[in-house]
Amino acid sequence: MFKRRRIPANLQALRLLIAGAILAVGLAGCAGGPSPGESSPGEASPGEPGPRTLATATPLPTEGATEYRILPESSELRLRVYRGGPLADLGHNHVIVTSRIEGRLYLKPHLADSGFKLRVPVDGFRVDPPQARGQEGKDFEGRLSSEARQATRANMLGPDVLDAKTYPTITLRSLAMSGPPWYPRITLRITLHGVSRDYVVPTAIVREPHRLTAIGGLHLRQSDFGITPFTALGGGLRVKDGVDIAFHFVAAPVAD
Repeated sequence: MFKRRRIPANLQALRLLIAGAILAVGLAGCAGGPSPGESSPGEASPGEPGPRTLATATPLPTEGATEYRILPESSELRLRVYRGGPLADLGHNHVIVTSRIEGRLYLKPHLADSGFKLRVPVDGFRVDPPQARGQEGKDFEGRLSSEARQATRANMLGPDVLDAKTYPTITLRSLAMSGPPWYPRITLRITLHGVSRDYVVPTAIVREPHRLTAIGGLHLRQSDFGITPFTALGGGLRVKDGVDIAFHFVAAPVAD
């Protein structure tokens, strides 16, 4: 079962602040889709007539940087997936969480010169842990049976959705950072289901003597990664294309 980690009061307040900021600017506008004109190799951007190719990522700035490692026991990636269709009342919204996050951050005196790459094994995702559902409010009310959670997870990891056997890992790779060091806009390349997309993600950064915390969120569409959202009952019940993502990453210097 998912165990809720204790988060310092100052970080709880910051998470509320960032959530309000995201709502104010609108995720769909600032972090809800690929940068204009960008898509994966061989993929057409929505509304574009032909294939476009993403810019080549520059090497991570490892030389002369302070290396940090992700602390999975203190970190979390959370997805909120929503029901849709004319028979939506027969389904449920879902909360999907994982703390199996691996990777390194390379920090330099100027955040704009820094970078990171993270890996998320998809078989680490847990579906609808009761406590996680309880944290999400009325749209996620109700405890689902173990059998229902297992069936949802099997559908999610199966060949028709994430296809975990073929694409076992999601990668998150920084391309650029701009803005103040406590709230930069990070250009992030997400590779999922064999497709890469770039997003601009406003992120809160909290630096402590031996720890760094990054908090933020974005909205993406499954179809942008070549995934057809799950449907049932002849299409009357379906999973909505859009997925809300929240992250709370904690890292510590490798030497610690």
